[in-house]
Amino acid sequence: MTVEVKVTPEQIQTVAEQVQVHKFGGSSLADAYCYRRVARIVSEYAGASDLVVVSAAGDTTNRILAIIDAKADDRGVAEVLLKQLEKYQQGLINELLNGDHQQRVLDLSQQDFKRWYGWLNDQEVITHKPELLSYGELWSARLLAALLQQQGITADYIDARTFLVAEDAPEPLIQVPVSRAGLLNRIAPHPGTRFIVTGFICADSSGRSLILGRNGSDYSATLVGSLIDSKQVTIWKDVAGVYSADPRKVERVVSLPILDWQEAEELARLGSPVLHPRTFQPVNRERMVIAVRSSLKVENQQTRIGLYEDTEAKGKVLTSLADVVLFRVDLSDAQLIDKFENLELTPLISWNEVAQHHAYYAYHQNHLDFLQQWLLEVDKADHVVQMEGYSMIALVGNRIQETAQYSTFKTELSAQNLRRLAFSPDNNAVIAILEQKLDNRLLNRIHSQLFNYRRSLGVLVVGRGNIGSAWLALYRRLRERINEQMDVRIIGILNSKQMWLDYNGLDLNDWEQQFDQFARPYEMSQLIPELPNAPYDELVMLDLTDAIAVAQLYPSFFANGLHIISANKRAGASGESQYNEIRTIQREYEREWYYNTTVGAGLPLNYALNDLRNSGDTIRSISGIFSGTMSWLFENFNADVNFSDLVREAKVRGLSEPDPREDLSCQDIIRKMLILAREIGLRLDWQDIDVDSLLPESLADISLDEFMQRLPELDAGMHDLYLDAQKTGKVPRLLASFAVQDDDSVRARVGIEYIPEGDMLANLIPGENIFVIYTDWYHEMPLVISGPGAGKEVTAGGVQSDLNQLLSRLISQR
Repeated sequence: MTVEVKVTPEQIQTVAEQVQVHKFGGSSLADAYCYRRVARIVSEYAGASDLVVVSAAGDTTNRILAIIDAKADDRGVAEVLLKQLEKYQQGLINELLNGDHQQRVLDLSQQDFKRWYGWLNDQEVITHKPELLSYGELWSARLLAALLQQQGITADYIDARTFLVAEDAPEPLIQVPVSRAGLLNRIAPHPGTRFIVTGFICADSSGRSLILGRNGSDYSATLVGSLIDSKQVTIWKDVAGVYSADPRKVERVVSLPILDWQEAEELARLGSPVLHPRTFQPVNRERMVIAVRSSLKVENQQTRIGLYEDTEAKGKVLTSLADVVLFRVDLSDAQLIDKFENLELTPLISWNEVAQHHAYYAYHQNHLDFLQQWLLEVDKADHVVQMEGYSMIALVGNRIQETAQYSTFKTELSAQNLRRLAFSPDNNAVIAILEQKLDNRLLNRIHSQLFNYRRSLGVLVVGRGNIGSAWLALYRRLRERINEQMDVRIIGILNSKQMWLDYNGLDLNDWEQQFDQFARPYEMSQLIPELPNAPYDELVMLDLTDAIAVAQLYPSFFANGLHIISANKRAGASGESQYNEIRTIQREYEREWYYNTTVGAGLPLNYALNDLRNSGDTIRSISGIFSGTMSWLFENFNADVNFSDLVREAKVRGLSEPDPREDLSCQDIIRKMLILAREIGLRLDWQDIDVDSLLPESLADISLDEFMQRLPELDAGMHDLYLDAQKTGKVPRLLASFAVQDDDSVRARVGIEYIPEGDMLANLIPGENIFVIYTDWYHEMPLVISGPGAGKEVTAGGVQSDLNQLLSRLISQR
């Protein structure tokens, strides 16, 4: 059988470069809630032309097998089971779809079940079990495609039997050229369509249904990926990738960002439940990556399996099997030993004990039925001694014999009933067969001795201006100290138009020059969903901008698993409804948000306020000079100085906002007031604050360049203001204050006040902030916090302080 490729080489190349494959198992589609969750993942994390391979929903396959078995014994029972299956499938349709979408899928479902009832009553001839089993995947694909269509997404479903052709065998042999041509002809002419493909099933050249066997859907996904030469296949499961041990047995496991092919295949061979060995068979190891992600918590860490050169010698996973069976064969029976050696089912470990004249083969208990049947077929059952009551512990990792962990592993097992300790043929695992029951306490003890993982943190720096440049310089000086706590790497530097991104970590030597060389255009909304692919335990975004557009994306950053450290006031001072949305998403996804530098630059103001509240105090009012920029301007201002000259100097020094009107209009101070008030649990919004702006309306809506040219228009008014204050021996200062009233409302004001020349508010160091805090405890004498409130180095230090706080929090959560 041949199928002509009808699409162009350019279309084939586009598919290979742009289309990825996603796979969802039956547990991911168990009920209507699960379907909706999968639909959301497909809409947000799959590309517009990606393929989605699905299993039968929930326990549909087991239900079908039960119906097939019951028909032979009791048709009444079979009919009851069939009605239950019909109710389950059509219940999903009714709950998920409506209107024309619902009616269309229901009509198809009713046709299917009409055929099933015909088969049950011998009115329809279906003698081939795979044809009956294929309905589970077909129903899943059809329903998910309809659900996506109902949500306005361009989607369709494909029955894999229409393109995936195989020769019938215990494990069907895929006819690759025919299957590849059939699939490309179907999808390549339709870019922008998400196709939902049935897993687990294929067909022979005559169209007869075949099944791909155990874990056939995972295998289907990598097979489909290989047919289109895709770069990535994502296997969505109920676990967030591969862990350092089975989290059901071992406490404090760590997720692994990456595994190379050899490690992953060895782990699968040794019985890991995450991936079946067949999943790796069709993979182009030089091109494809398999990502294992959690469909339950999308933002969690994932494991990427691929070709990673120069992987260090290191044990990564402690795996185990509770039940292992040994087969003992007399060495004199060379024919039987040859049969064992050529058996397609590879043993966990095999060895010869020449002194006892025996060979031993260790297998997973799950393979026992197959092996016993095989021995009967070769008429050798009486020549083999079957030995049960064994267990296995193995340490998997690259070049395991070279590691210090190997010695630890041996030492920890020395007091156990060790039957055999040996390496896998490729030295990617050391395997211990124990003549005892598996004890989880032993696993936990060995795991704790083997792994002292330094968790990893990927840092995305958004903003490479004054603060960004200063923080990157500070990070370079402190890098070794920072990395004592965690493996912290800068994975990206972004400005408003270009991005330099490398998940392996950026080389920060001459980073400005390298940014100009390697940065490329990007869209933030497209980048964010890709960031969870970064191979790190945790990710953090440093928002070192003043951009509204970045602040509006905080919910997306949180929802995609990133923590945020912000020097940008826009999110914390956004409108009340938007602020509440940000906080809701942050709490839902359990992310951290640090923003101490948004008020007071490097001063520990937010930390102090939180400590007071957490200790039981109540804050009644906060007043003072909240802007380091305005402090610097007014402390240097007098009758002999032009105010406009000071504004220009503040901008050049990086003391002001990039547009000084943000300072002069008091907008920057208002944001700080909102952040402080919300930090202590008060409801305060923009319209609640009484503001006296220093910015004339005539200068508000012009370009920044024109504003800077017209700055001297401020001088006359500011000169008169200064002289007016001097009449009573005072000086002008820009003060901010808010206080809780008796009725629990908040009175807030920003504006010029005349301060006696001897007052502490009139004698600050230029650029100094001061916050005067009255509380229930500090009601007679206030708590005063003061210090530098502006400057790129001070703010960069505050950002680093926030990063230190985040690292401490993440380490404590381990």
